[in-house]
Amino acid sequence: MDKNSRALLRLFSLRHICRRKRSSLDLPGLIREGDSRLKEGRLDPALKLYQKAGQIDPSNSAEKRSAMVYGMMGRYMEAIASINRAIDIDPSDHQAWMHRGFLFWRLERWYDACASFERAAALCPEDGYARHCISVTAKEMKRSKERSRRRSVRGEG
Repeated sequence: MDKNSRALLRLFSLRHICRRKRSSLDLPGLIREGDSRLKEGRLDPALKLYQKAGQIDPSNSAEKRSAMVYGMMGRYMEAIASINRAIDIDPSDHQAWMHRGFLFWRLERWYDACASFERAAALCPEDGYARHCISVTAKEMKRSKERSRRRSVRGEG
């Protein structure tokens, strides 16, 4: 190989390495990679990629995805912390409020779930599903109060 060919090869290698390093810090690339891991069912690697994306640029999108993965792992308090950060970044994101409602639902924190669904419905009045979630949560809240009342009457709680 002649001197010019070696120089071109070295230049190409350096450009390739620089491009690869740059893309590893690329926010959309990290989120896409996290999405791929999530589709494969690999929750830990997906979460790490979303967290890395959030460190580079604390974005609503990275926090919402982290919250989703935490929720799938059953780590609801961490999921709520992430979704709250997403809401702090963009309080008008009705999907983040819906996600927050579902997380509180899983914890049977009916009042908090209902409040989150109500906020989502206020932000996006055409979302009939948010109104449905409010209705279902209100019924569940009522059932929960009745169960508590019955237990206290029987002296169980």
